[in-house]
Amino acid sequence: MNILVIADLHIGNNDFFETFGWDADEFIESMELVIKKAKIDKVILNGDIFELYKYTYNEICETQHKLISYFRNPKFVMIQGNHDAINGKARENLTITNEDGKTIFIEHGHSVDFMNGSRIGRKIQTFLHTILRQIIKFKWAHKTYFKILEFDDAINRVPRKYNSYKYLKHALKLLKTYDMVIMGHTHKLEAYKTYYLQNKKQYINCGSCSMGRFQGVIVNTNKMIVETLKFKNKAALYKEFKKQRKVVPVKLAVSA
Repeated sequence: MNILVIADLHIGNNDFFETFGWDADEFIESMELVIKKAKIDKVILNGDIFELYKYTYNEICETQHKLISYFRNPKFVMIQGNHDAINGKARENLTITNEDGKTIFIEHGHSVDFMNGSRIGRKIQTFLHTILRQIIKFKWAHKTYFKILEFDDAINRVPRKYNSYKYLKHALKLLKTYDMVIMGHTHKLEAYKTYYLQNKKQYINCGSCSMGRFQGVIVNTNKMIVETLKFKNKAALYKEFKKQRKVVPVKLAVSA
């Protein structure tokens, strides 16, 4: 089975605050191209698909009904992130076991970070954005918005120097049980391999599809082969996928 794992779209209602950066039709077309060319059987939406800190689900449904309808396809599996933890249609995580008994564990990964994994962090960000949406009509509010974004960013992401280590440490614990762990949350596409009891283990972060980018990973679950996707925009993705594709397995960094 071939699975496509993407995360951190942060879909909102197309206003000043949204960071998705995609036109709905263009994103759906891009997804369908990847699904067709890579022969994808399942798409895993690995958290923070919707930006429920800033908007209500009903607001998003009103402006993004095409994407909402598209994601209802049974081929899609939705996992909760910190920005859409209240999404009742999503699950906490997903485990896939192949014919050889190899296991793949997929979760968003926000529980690693105290502020993102706690109720207080989510409430703080929701409160800040509620205020901003009321005052953004004033000119001075734009400066306020970007100042608050700096604080919001500190809540949403572990400082860069800790990103890889903190999440890798969490993944290593999971890899004692699973053969591959896939997370999102950090918006940082990366891949590592390690060994536990002489068995090869892999940790993958699927990056982000926000800001008009397209990042993700394709996994052949039978062969446990990983291919990373990293495109800065639709044009770059189309340039790659319109031609005859040859899957190039990602070279994994080695972690002790």
